[in-house]
Amino acid sequence: MPRPVNPTRPGLRNYLRRQFHAYFQNAFSGITTQGLQLLEVGCAASVWLPYFAKTYGFQVTGLDYSEIGCELERHILVDENVQGEVVCADLFSPPGTMLGAFDVIVSFGLIEHFEDTPACIEALSKYLKTGGIMITNIPNLAGTAGTVQKLLNRPIFDIHVVLDARGLRLAHEKAGLEVLQHGYFLSTAYGVCNLEGLKERSLGWMFKKLILSSLVGLSVLVWSIESKIGPFKVSKLFSPYINCIARKNP
Repeated sequence: MPRPVNPTRPGLRNYLRRQFHAYFQNAFSGITTQGLQLLEVGCAASVWLPYFAKTYGFQVTGLDYSEIGCELERHILVDENVQGEVVCADLFSPPGTMLGAFDVIVSFGLIEHFEDTPACIEALSKYLKTGGIMITNIPNLAGTAGTVQKLLNRPIFDIHVVLDARGLRLAHEKAGLEVLQHGYFLSTAYGVCNLEGLKERSLGWMFKKLILSSLVGLSVLVWSIESKIGPFKVSKLFSPYINCIARKNP
């Protein structure tokens, strides 16, 4: 089972999650989140629903098309003693009761898997109440992380639509949402790349594993420096993620 998100845990192993926590703290500043309805789309085996429930008091729901992923998510909620609902359904054909029912929608690495990105975002926006916000996180495959992913594991790269920060903003605007903020997130994190699907323990896999491990080690070194002197500047070239916060207006 994935380790639960604990933003108070020290050390470099938890650096990435602490940075996400700081981002969400800023995103929800000025909002009374206690009791609001939050939906994570693409929630399979996600550690974020307990985090949102415990840290901000959201009433949480998850949606995913994978039966196995949904069952894992239910176990995570039970293990974390969090009340929440997990719905197994196609995001484009949800139960009618979910439409217009949520104050906040979050997704991690979801929308870039659909060729018509604005259509996917528009479908997600139907779950939002008027005035609700959508928080979208995607990998920055327009930068060096995308190049590394393409070289080490092309099939994984090919199932993504490559978007930069401007493209992500435009996709939300084309879907009829008001973009409140968007941009690159973190200075580096090559752990966003993966070797999933490759034949393990082969000579080629071991060589690629060595390269990726070295890049991940470089990211950790950067984090250790940032922990002492402050975050480095984000950039299209090196940042591993892109975030966007948008609102559904009448």
